[in-house]
Formats: sequence, C-alpha cells, structure tokens
Amino acid sequence: MARETSLGSVLVVGGCGFLGHHIVKDALAPEHGATKVSAIDLKTEHNRIPDVGYYAVDITQRDRVRRVLEETKPRVIFHTASPRFDEQDNSILDRVNIDGTRILIECAQQIGTVEAFVYTSSSGIVHNCRFPMVRADESWPVLAFPEQPLYYGHTKGIGERIVLDANRMKGDMLTVAIRPASLYGPGDAVVTSKYMELAHTGKAKFQLGNGKDLYDSTYIGNMVHAEMLAAHALLKAAREKPLPKETRVEGEAFFVRDDEERVAFWDMPRIAASIMGRSIKEDDIWRVPRWLAMGAAFFAEWLVWAFTFGTKIPTFNTYAVTMTTMERTVEIDKIKERLSYSSKYTREEGLRRCVEWYMKGQDIDGKGGKTE
Repeated sequence: MARETSLGSVLVVGGCGFLGHHIVKDALAPEHGATKVSAIDLKTEHNRIPDVGYYAVDITQRDRVRRVLEETKPRVIFHTASPRFDEQDNSILDRVNIDGTRILIECAQQIGTVEAFVYTSSSGIVHNCRFPMVRADESWPVLAFPEQPLYYGHTKGIGERIVLDANRMKGDMLTVAIRPASLYGPGDAVVTSKYMELAHTGKAKFQLGNGKDLYDSTYIGNMVHAEMLAAHALLKAAREKPLPKETRVEGEAFFVRDDEERVAFWDMPRIAASIMGRSIKEDDIWRVPRWLAMGAAFFAEWLVWAFTFGTKIPTFNTYAVTMTTMERTVEIDKIKERLSYSSKYTREEGLRRCVEWYMKGQDIDGKGGKTE
C-alpha cells in the first residue's frame, strides 16, 4: 500500500498513557513527516517527550477540547484515551468512552482540519466473557450490556460505533477503529508488569487450568505500527474516490495481534523468564485446576467485599481466572489484506524489551541481584 508522505499536524488523545506515549514517540519519526505533534491527557506530568506540545484536558469538557483543536489544527487524531478495563465506576466509563469520544468527534468535525481519525478500540467488544472467543473476525457482532457483561467493553463498543458512523459525515473526515488483542510492552503497569513479576520471582511455574488455551496478544510496537498504517491509509483515501466496502479502510474496524504462531496465556511469563535466564522446565510447572482456582477467587472476592463494603475487588478474582483459562484469539486477515500489516517486532523481541524495562525499573542487574 502506498504511504501518504506526511501526517501533518498530529494530535494524540491520551498521549501520556501506555499506548498514547508510544504513538507520540513514533509520530516524531521522519518517515511519518509530522509537522507538529501534540498530546491531550488528563494529567501530563508523565511520559513526556521533547518537542511535543502537551495539554492537560478532560475530554468530557467540550469547550476545552474545542480550544485545543483550534490551536493545534490537527490533520490526524489518534484517540487512545480510556479508563482501565477494570474500572468499577460505570459512570466514569460512560463519560470518557462514550461522551468524551462523541465530543472529540463533533469538535473534529467542526474545526474542519481533521482528515483522519484513528480510534483505539478493543478486541473484547465482541466477547461475552462466558465462553471461549475462538478466531473472532470482524463479522462478529459488537455486544452491548447485558450480553456484554464487562461494562468497559460495552462502552468501548459504543465509542467505536460513534467513530465509525462519523466517517465522511459533516465534512470529509475519515475514520477507522483498531481492535488490539491484549496489549503488552514497556510502560504497561497492568498486564506486562504482572508477566515480569511472575517471571522474575519464579512464580511463572504456576498456572491456572491446563495451560493449553491459546491467548492472542499485541506488542505495543506492533499496535503503533497498525495505527500508523491506518492513519496513512485514511489520508491517502481522502484524496481518492471512495472504495467499495469490501476493500476499503475508512469506516471500518480491524483486529490486530502479533502475526506469528499463537501461544497460551501462561507461556508469556515463561518466555520472559527464559529471557531473564530463569527457564522453567515442563516438569517444574504446578497446575492449579480451574475449578479450584475459581473457588479460591470467589472466596477472595467475598472476603474483600465484606471488608470494603463492596467498594473494591481483589486482583485475584473470578474474572481474571476466567480470562486466563479460556481461548481468546482473533483473525487478522482483514488488516493484513487492506493495510498490508505484518508484525514489526517478534514476540521474543517485544518481551526482551519488556524485560529490559522491568529490570531497569526494579534496579536489577539482569542476574537476579540489585545493582550498586
């Protein structure tokens, strides 16, 4: 696919977050030809990068969003802002993922400079969290509550529809949604830090269930690559006659994952352990039956609920057990065909970078000891 030579002025919404700051950094690369890179986030103290303009803005505040867009005049917007998937306050998820997304779209339409709007969606919006998700593709329906029990997924699905419905509406702005399988990479304090902790402490030898359920993941560098491909494709399409739905990028959603042989969820921390020099042999693995893990998780939830009056849930919970003991895989034929996507980084390269990030953060010399 021919690449648009310049992204022009770029605005990354959620630009200080895990995915957002990686997009900000990549947008500065000469290959993208960005003339200016700006970032919006609720707080802008962390993950700051030189030569980037930062704006501390709540995206649910329409006037402030409008002022930033008028000042930065973006040609491309990457919308990555979202609460965490385990956010328990549904009103926050509604305000950010639905109201905030609608405000961004409407302000982008009003200022008239935005040609490409790239939305970070989620692969989980098609999963009912009760049964395995096996080789899901873009033909699967997006689920809404109560069919979608995870309220985060419910709101992300609505946000995606708001974005895709805005394609070529009220102007020439083109839109696209990228749905990553579980993201991992340096800077991730949720999934990746847990992988690294399990690997470094030797706990990677423990697993829940039989460990055979495949679990697709996306290294952060591959996700950024997919988003950049999408942005360039939209800018190219903006100057051409709209393509048939069967071949176009605009107004479409795309699953993405690491494009290589699939592994199980529990293989990820073991690969990291091997990179750390702590390889785990098959005979060393301790397998906890799924039924036993679910029982223990249910008891932990009840205990925490009782002591916090229902305001908190433990890290080890029934949802975590469910998600790590069932298959969650997606197909990426569509993004490969229409965006010429392929992994920019291998899984081992990605996990090696994660190990380096973790070791540096923990002040570890790579051999299990503290550095001087």
